[in-house]
Amino acid sequence: MTTSTPSAPQPDAPRDASTLGGDLVVACSRFARTAAQAIDVDVSVTMWRMLSNLAHTGDLSVTELAAIERTSQPTVSKMVKRLEAQGLVSRRPDPTDRRSSAVSVTDAGRASLARYRASLTTALAPHLAQLDEDDLRTLDRALDLLAHLTTEVADAGPITSESVT
Repeated sequence: MTTSTPSAPQPDAPRDASTLGGDLVVACSRFARTAAQAIDVDVSVTMWRMLSNLAHTGDLSVTELAAIERTSQPTVSKMVKRLEAQGLVSRRPDPTDRRSSAVSVTDAGRASLARYRASLTTALAPHLAQLDEDDLRTLDRALDLLAHLTTEVADAGPITSESVT
């Protein structure tokens, strides 16, 4: 099976803003999956993302993690149990709600996440090295823009189905 790669858009013909968001999400997701496949790890990309979210935000309940990951609470509970069995996260009772527990990244989890990110960097380095200086600057600027957009979208909160036309 062959796949075709669309040609890169010309600088004088930018993508339309109305479709760019969807294209960015698809491209970023595909890039993340492809990069993860380039390294040999025993934890799924979804679990690495969850671990990364916990490392970034601090302690969260399973319910909060499920909301962030946009998946069901039972699915997140299973993933947390797997991460806990590997010593990457720990759970402690929530002092304000005895039915809930706070999930946090362990020191081993932080170290494992750092190794995972270093492996990704190593796997991607030869591919990035093939880019010229202008392309590297463009990617660097794109990272800044993505970080800014990520914050804006997160701060804006979810849109409702009624607001999508």
